[in-house]
Amino acid sequence: MINIKNVSKHFQEKTANKKISIEVKPNEIFGILGPNGAGKTTLIRQVLGFIKPDSGEILINNVNPWNNSKKLMLDVGYLAGEIATYDFMTGREFIDFNIKFKQNTNKEFLQDLIDYFDFEPSLKTKIKRMSKGTKQKVSIIVATMNKPKFLILDEPTSGLDPVMQDKFNKLILKLKKEGTTVLLCSHMFAEVIKLCERACFIKDGTIIREIATDSLSVESLEKDFLALYSTKELI
Repeated sequence: MINIKNVSKHFQEKTANKKISIEVKPNEIFGILGPNGAGKTTLIRQVLGFIKPDSGEILINNVNPWNNSKKLMLDVGYLAGEIATYDFMTGREFIDFNIKFKQNTNKEFLQDLIDYFDFEPSLKTKIKRMSKGTKQKVSIIVATMNKPKFLILDEPTSGLDPVMQDKFNKLILKLKKEGTTVLLCSHMFAEVIKLCERACFIKDGTIIREIATDSLSVESLEKDFLALYSTKELI
């Protein structure tokens, strides 16, 4: 379970998050929706223990991520919106480097992921020479190769073609079935509808609405999003 209770974060004169409360149930996929700059990534970084909240509390299975980030990383997978890789490494070197921090990685499952995402031909390729989609694939593999108990995803399918997006969605549903709890930030309405049971809209660092997605269509979710965030018309 992920519990976010009245979390606020300020940067100089800007409020990034304001009294945000979310409870992600075990084995649930919970979506966070909002435009760029709404406060989604700041919230994600606090959940991961990268940033300390100014107030409020975050618990992952009753463990505070700020005080226990190293311990939690053994059970947490993370895919950042801005891909951070080591360009001088090959795909294989980058995977092996991350295994050092995820010693509970199942080598058989790792190979299944490599095959599933057609990444075998890129294992010997330097990351700096990979396309954005290929970099995204190796980042997904690294984030999920230890079958994490908790998976934090920030725009995970950016750069993937439709076939790979579908493969990614099926992987996340498989992990959920096997016990993974997922927090997902996404601009892809179809992705949110397919994966999430619940989602919330965040605006100016504040949650303005929480919804159940099981009875929504992609069109209705998009309509709600535009109604909440569109403020100006082109003259």
